[in-house]
Amino acid sequence: MKPIRWAFAAILGLTLAASACGPRQAQPMTAFEGKLADWAREILADSPETASQTGVQDDAAGGYYNDRLDDRSSVALEARRSAAVRRYAELRALDVSRLSDEDRLTYNVLRDQFANAAGGAAFNYGDFGPMSGAHPYVINQMDSAFITLPSFLDERHDVTDTASAESYLKRLRAVADAIDQETERARADAALGVRPPGFILDTVAGMLETILRQPPVSQVYITSLRTKLEAIAAREQNAERRAVIERDNQVLLARAEAIVRDHVLPAHQRALAWVRAERPRAGDAPGVSNLPQGADYYAAALRIETTTDLTPEQIHRIGLDRVAALNRELDIALRRLGLTEGTAGQRLAQLTADPRYQYEDSDAGRAQLIADVQARVNRVMERAPQWFGRLPQARLEVRRVPPFAEAGAPGAYYNPPSLDGSNPGIYYINMRNLAEMTRIDLPTQDFHEAVPGHHFQIALAQELTDTPLLRRMTSFNAYSEGWGLYAEELADEQGFHDGDPAGRIGYLRWQLWRAVRLVVDTGLHAKNWSRQQAIDYVSQTTGDLPGVVATEVDRYIVWPGQACGYELGRREIARLREEARNELGPDFDLRGFHDAVLLHGEVPLSVLDTLVRDWIPQQRRNAERERNRR
Repeated sequence: MKPIRWAFAAILGLTLAASACGPRQAQPMTAFEGKLADWAREILADSPETASQTGVQDDAAGGYYNDRLDDRSSVALEARRSAAVRRYAELRALDVSRLSDEDRLTYNVLRDQFANAAGGAAFNYGDFGPMSGAHPYVINQMDSAFITLPSFLDERHDVTDTASAESYLKRLRAVADAIDQETERARADAALGVRPPGFILDTVAGMLETILRQPPVSQVYITSLRTKLEAIAAREQNAERRAVIERDNQVLLARAEAIVRDHVLPAHQRALAWVRAERPRAGDAPGVSNLPQGADYYAAALRIETTTDLTPEQIHRIGLDRVAALNRELDIALRRLGLTEGTAGQRLAQLTADPRYQYEDSDAGRAQLIADVQARVNRVMERAPQWFGRLPQARLEVRRVPPFAEAGAPGAYYNPPSLDGSNPGIYYINMRNLAEMTRIDLPTQDFHEAVPGHHFQIALAQELTDTPLLRRMTSFNAYSEGWGLYAEELADEQGFHDGDPAGRIGYLRWQLWRAVRLVVDTGLHAKNWSRQQAIDYVSQTTGDLPGVVATEVDRYIVWPGQACGYELGRREIARLREEARNELGPDFDLRGFHDAVLLHGEVPLSVLDTLVRDWIPQQRRNAERERNRR
């Protein structure tokens, strides 16, 4: 998954001038292309953090942006909501009768994106982004500013000279403002009756307390800056000049520590004070159905996250049917390992506890885990040309989730690369408890988050230089996470679990998890399930560890609908592949199918259907030409 909210919009990194039209840029810009460029510039100007991630030039973002953070105030949020409604109206008012096929594809993609954004903008609480949809709680354990900004400044703010270091300090000072703005909005939402459940506030309080126990010098903001400044000094060959740089660096570090001590940490304290004060007023009901316009909110969230019109009841039934089918397959696989007693969930729990499949909870164990993941990534890359016509050029790195974020972070996630190559794609693995990262489950996680999953999907989209920037900034959860889940299935089909029966059971359990999510998400938000009811269902069905299950359920609570995108997206990709295979027969080409799915960027599922249907006759013609050449 891509858990950090600002990462959802950061799908591409090009200058606006270079990317608005790609190879067509020498041609006069059409009215439609001009409108796309205007919208992209407007969105980037509103989000300096997205601009930094995409690496656009200053004029594309309305001026220099590397010394600013996103405005998280209620005024800015209301402006974003109004702008989202306006952009959707402007899109619908366009004359599409003369658009080229490619521009019509862009229009159809943006129609869904803008409609989703306008739907999310209808609610006057929670968090909202024009390219990422709506989330009900401003302060939560997943993606509040106090969680995302340390990683953002560490990974996305380069410090290469005095000017960029000064910009870093300005952004560091703005961190306090960002946290305070979210605290104020959370306070305003609470007055409307919108507050996270008490157990979520407990988790947030624990995370804030952990941060506040660390002295300024140990905060990520400071350790990251120190590393970057030391790299500048190390590049200087002249000893005298290096000594001057090192003295200047100490001054910069002292200023940074003062900012953290006097501004950033007090903002954390104010957030913690609000959380503690609000905790007695918070209930335990986990579903958004308990919020104002809750049923409508959940319906909007499902449309955003699944790009379908399926009802909660329909999704719930799809999940139950998929769980039953996977349990039957798991029963057979578990029996082959000699596990015959108890439910599939009980036998999975027994397998998970087997020390043969666990990594040693030590530095050596963590190093071995990373080495195993890297070897698996290398093996996929060796075979990938058999499955894909085009491979990504971007680098991929495997890293540990930063310890400060481990408590609320999922087991793994992917952050996209920057197009200029300065920042690779990063596959993060949560090592808070190595018992949660077994040799049973880890391979399938790698296939989903890294290759051929999110890294292929996102990096290839970034390299589509003839696609408008705005379209490459769009994000569709069902497409993205559906591809990640499909990538797991592909790896299984291609024999990556051959000779590893426990690993294949892990693959089936991952598939089971995604089916369970359909049941649990709709149970929590449409059927009044309690948190414990959800935890019990997941535990009994998947046999996974309590810490994993509780973290996952809490994620579904604060991100309603998001967990439904995985299985619904996978089903659609698998359905389209089967349909194409049936129609093309011996002319079906797996590489061509994958290129048809991936080489248009993220799209809603309805548009994906059209793309594959258009590819089928094209592939038939290509195969016929190839036969004629022989």
